[in-house]
Order: sequence, then structure tokens, then C-alpha cells
Amino acid sequence: MMSQKELQKYAEQDYKLVDPEYIKQLEQDSEKLIRFKKYSILAVFIAAVVIAVTFPLLRVLLTNLLN
Repeated sequence: MMSQKELQKYAEQDYKLVDPEYIKQLEQDSEKLIRFKKYSILAVFIAAVVIAVTFPLLRVLLTNLLN
């Protein structure tokens, strides 16, 4: 059989796993990560569009300057 101290230790560990404040904090963190992921995908898309538009313009400018 376990001693009283061991039982208390396991009870505290189990409480930490189901602590409502802990669960609420995890939910908030996951919402922040989802929001960050959404905006980072949008930022990558915008950067790709900007690069795709400016690259041909730069090429035309350089060829005009060199001629």
C-alpha cells in the first residue's frame, strides 16, 4: 500500500491535470496559435503575390537600363 505522502503527491498531480484554470489557459493558447497560423499563411500569400508582381517589373527595368 502507498503511504499518505505518496497518495497526496499523486492527488496533486491529478488535480493539476484537470485544473479548470489550466484548461482555460490551454484553450486561450490554442486560439492564439490558430489565429497566428491564419495570419502567417495570409502573410506568406501576400509576400508571394508581391514577389510575383515585382520580379518581372525589376527584370524589365534592368533590361531597359542595360540597353
